[in-house]
Amino acid sequence: MWKYLLEKEFKQFFRDPGLPKMALAFPVLMMLVFPFAVSMDIRNINLAVVDNCMSEESSRLIEKCTSSGYFRLVSHGHSADEAMKLMDENKADAIITVMPDFDRETVSGNGFPAGIKVNTVNGTKGSLGSQYILQCVRMYLAEKNQASGIQAVQYAEISEKYYFNPGMDYKLFMIPALIVIAITMITAFLPALNIVSEKEAGTIEQINVTPVSKTAFIVCKMIPYWAIAFFILTACLVIAWAVFGYVCRGNILWLYLFTVLDIIVMAGLGLLISNYSGNAQQAMFVIWFFAVIFMLMSGIFTPIASMPDWAECITYLNPMRYYADAMRAVFLKGSTPADLWYDIAGLAALGTIMVGLAISSYKKSE
Repeated sequence: MWKYLLEKEFKQFFRDPGLPKMALAFPVLMMLVFPFAVSMDIRNINLAVVDNCMSEESSRLIEKCTSSGYFRLVSHGHSADEAMKLMDENKADAIITVMPDFDRETVSGNGFPAGIKVNTVNGTKGSLGSQYILQCVRMYLAEKNQASGIQAVQYAEISEKYYFNPGMDYKLFMIPALIVIAITMITAFLPALNIVSEKEAGTIEQINVTPVSKTAFIVCKMIPYWAIAFFILTACLVIAWAVFGYVCRGNILWLYLFTVLDIIVMAGLGLLISNYSGNAQQAMFVIWFFAVIFMLMSGIFTPIASMPDWAECITYLNPMRYYADAMRAVFLKGSTPADLWYDIAGLAALGTIMVGLAISSYKKSE
């Protein structure tokens, strides 16, 4: 029974003259056009301070940064390992390390013994965050020299090193986000049109009089979109390598794992909407409503930390939040599921709910 249901779904998909072309053209155009097209003011950048000096001068520097309105102090201590752990857990976006002789060297004007580390997994937040810190440092030095009666400002020599994107190529940060958008849009819209199209064609009535269970019917509706999403993901990775020269730092299998979890959520949502929709237009409008909200509140365009608290709470119900975070971490940092258990749990929970609702809402008696 499952074999024939799957055969029916694949034939139904490829029989449509437009859907296969859309599934191919949409991700290809996104990957080839959007990276060349896209600055935003970033707030609430999480700042960790490793203060090995604990002097009045180091306190002034930290105060200059925190009073700018761009930074939120999340840690202030002596442990560099603890600060790096916070950055690895995405709880700190930048780290300022103050050396023990900071007060002596800055007073004598011999140097500026402090280091800056920025988490650039989110390219926009990382690059702007580093510039904000450098501007605060320049303001601190200017005020210090002015208070000391020195007319010429002594600029510090700053050396930057970017771990995950040494060349600061913004397109590298966009590739995982574009993959997330392409897969989510396709696997949300197509299932939303699936059952409602059978209602309009009248074929749903033939299914209703068969002994096919609701679970088998819904699951077989979802499986073809796994194949479509895997094709889109593979095509996007090939384009990223062939056109831009980017390769995934982590295990590619983890990308497919998170893609499966995201498909379960989005396809379940699409089928749920299709169950309650009377025609294709209604299904399209409803899924578009959810898709826009998911994209805007996923952290792809603007960091979630910069959102109001109430909006940040809503993002926990957004599957794209977890999927985008996982894709960026695996693609840019080489993270593993052990590092991203939070995203796995979020997608698994939402997927269970969506599929359960889709199965329970399908009425064979209609």
